[in-house]
Amino acid sequence: MSELQKLKGTLESISAASKQTGGSLGQFKSKFTGQMGQVRAAIGGSAQRKDQEVIQSLEAASKQVEAAIRALEQAARTASNYGKSL
Repeated sequence: MSELQKLKGTLESISAASKQTGGSLGQFKSKFTGQMGQVRAAIGGSAQRKDQEVIQSLEAASKQVEAAIRALEQAARTASNYGKSL
């Protein structure tokens, strides 16, 4: 197998793994968002600093998961397109 064929195979593998991981993170985010809503409903009106820290931490994590999903989608597209161009 030529180096070019190996590279194409590696790129296809990266693309597939990125898509799969992004999909799994999407499922996690959906569940996480529901659970976050339950926490927010339970303590959202509280003025206690600790309660607000929990909500802020969960919101920050949710944003980071979304960013990771977008990054994986972009990586999958880029790897796939590059592999096809070879």
